Amino acid sequence: MTFKTKLLLITILPLIAVSLLIGGATYYQSLELINAQTHSVEQRILSSKRQEIRNYVSLALTSIEQIYNEEPGGREAAQDRVRDILQHLTFDYDGYYFVYTLDGTNIVHPKLPHLVGGNWWDLQDDNGDHVIRNLITAARNGGGFHQYVWNKPSTGTVEEKLGYAILLDKWGWMLGTGLYTDDIAREVAAIRADFARSIRQTLLVTFMITLAAIIIAGSLIAGVRFSEQRFADSKLKELTNRIFQVQEQERKRVSTELHDSISQLLVSVRYGVEMIHSEANRDPDLQVQAAKCLKTLDGTIAEVRRISRDLRPSVLDDMGLASALVSLGKEFQNQSGITVNVSAEQCRSRLSEGAKTALYRVVQECMTNVARHAQASEVSISLKVGLQTLVLTVEDDGVGLPRPLPKSGGLGFRNMRERIETYGGKLTLSRKSSGGTRIKVQMPLDNAVANAA
Repeated sequence: MTFKTKLLLITILPLIAVSLLIGGATYYQSLELINAQTHSVEQRILSSKRQEIRNYVSLALTSIEQIYNEEPGGREAAQDRVRDILQHLTFDYDGYYFVYTLDGTNIVHPKLPHLVGGNWWDLQDDNGDHVIRNLITAARNGGGFHQYVWNKPSTGTVEEKLGYAILLDKWGWMLGTGLYTDDIAREVAAIRADFARSIRQTLLVTFMITLAAIIIAGSLIAGVRFSEQRFADSKLKELTNRIFQVQEQERKRVSTELHDSISQLLVSVRYGVEMIHSEANRDPDLQVQAAKCLKTLDGTIAEVRRISRDLRPSVLDDMGLASALVSLGKEFQNQSGITVNVSAEQCRSRLSEGAKTALYRVVQECMTNVARHAQASEVSISLKVGLQTLVLTVEDDGVGLPRPLPKSGGLGFRNMRERIETYGGKLTLSRKSSGGTRIKVQMPLDNAVANAA
């Protein structure tokens, strides 16, 4: 596991854990709050309905009180008048009064007339509750409420109902009424839906905050990582540039030593052997041996000069980049037999010595690759100097690059690119449409020198 991955896990996992804990705690606390609030609302509505039912019962008692107490025309006539009043005394659409005798016989029911005259003492609702029996019991106990399910006239469905019954003791009647409570269920459901929506919104906000925190943390980590990467890259480029500089310095030193010391010593030895050769006329064997030594020394001197030139061409320091490229092209053509066309413009002092060396080494590496891999018959080297940019192009007519085109190339290509990037340039590798390979270098020039000229 990489350090970046560990850092991400250390940063993000606690955020996710805290968010989950907050979300879970919020969810369960919200559920408890919903239950408490809905229970409170339900009890408040039931209390309101109980008071409303009591008021309706008081209204009925007020309507029949005088007749009940005085019994004008006799008890039977008074009871008939009371039944008639209660039969027509309704409220709302589903509000009505009902009357049962204490043995469970119905004598008043405006909404369900088929019940009148029947004994319903053993009547049970859908939940198995003995409705009439329990209402009569509540009335006998001084009046009270009873919850049951009953047919709702307006909808024809069976709904929850809260009934209230009192006892008309003198006549042995149970007088009752009630209100349906299905609206309480709807209101409670609406409250639960509102709370559920609030919970979802809260959880969504928590999720969005967590996501934003994760994105911010990830961005910061990526930014730090990118900054560290850039810093490391810059240090690596500095180190690479320093390595190249040290290499060039060492090559220049060794080249100078070879050219000025070893080569001169070999030339001196050659003069001595040549003298021996000229003085050995009387000894043919010695003359032959001296001739062989002269030939070997000539080859050695040529090899030392070649090595010295490869390490650090003196023409690059003495004549400039353009002349060095022309010399490199001629030498490569002589050694490989591949035709080399060089078109190079003088950049004079608008390039640093390091940049000139980098460009020369790029061309040198390209020529080595052509000789090893390209199977080319012709190479073109072009050096054009513009107002602000120098463009170096090396093209061949060989087999070209493999498919697919390598993204980074080999070690040689990376070294070339790093050399060029050290001086602010850009190196691109491409495949020619007609076959072969093209390497193009663009490098900025020092315009201050041009303006001064």
